[in-house]
Amino acid sequence: MNLTDILKETDKPVLLQFYADWCGPCKMLTRIIDESMEEITQYVKLQRIDVDQHQEISAQFHIRAIPTMVLVDLAGEVKWKHTGIMEVRDIVTEISK
Repeated sequence: MNLTDILKETDKPVLLQFYADWCGPCKMLTRIIDESMEEITQYVKLQRIDVDQHQEISAQFHIRAIPTMVLVDLAGEVKWKHTGIMEVRDIVTEISK
């Protein structure tokens, strides 16, 4: 998995959600996003990335803690980054700018 391939599949910015299966807060964030998937995907393509399985892309974005969300535009430029849990309204505010 690499960013170029992810960006080829969409015409929207991409929200990268870095997580691990063993991470409790990651599961909470996934639940928050899943409950509002329709609202979120009207602005972005969501791509979940398991940091244990995809260490290269995790290193590319300097992921040091999880859960972390990174918003990238179609050129691959980072527009926003957040580590930790957020309410969906705050996520939507950031991704809809």
